[in-house]
Amino acid sequence: MEALWSKGEHVCVVHPGVSGISGNDLVMGSWEFVWADYDFPLDIEIKDVQVHVRGDIGCVMCIEMVKKKGNNWGRQFATNVFERIDGQWFMCIHHASYVDL
Repeated sequence: MEALWSKGEHVCVVHPGVSGISGNDLVMGSWEFVWADYDFPLDIEIKDVQVHVRGDIGCVMCIEMVKKKGNNWGRQFATNVFERIDGQWFMCIHHASYVDL
């Protein structure tokens, strides 16, 4: 996750059912908390992917389907915003909301 994310206080994550978390240290800490509830490897599928790029900003929207070991699939709509820094893309915003499909 560290390599994927941009660094700085402008980064933000909204996990399903939780308020927004801003700042690199808090965002990385939130992922540690989220992943602590999972057994790896995970089954992950994405559907209905849309990609939009304007200059140095890109947005990917999709349905994420994640299956925990022994559980049903969890579905969420995700919006991921990326910024290009020195020719490389880094996530700066991830917002996921539960959906009932």
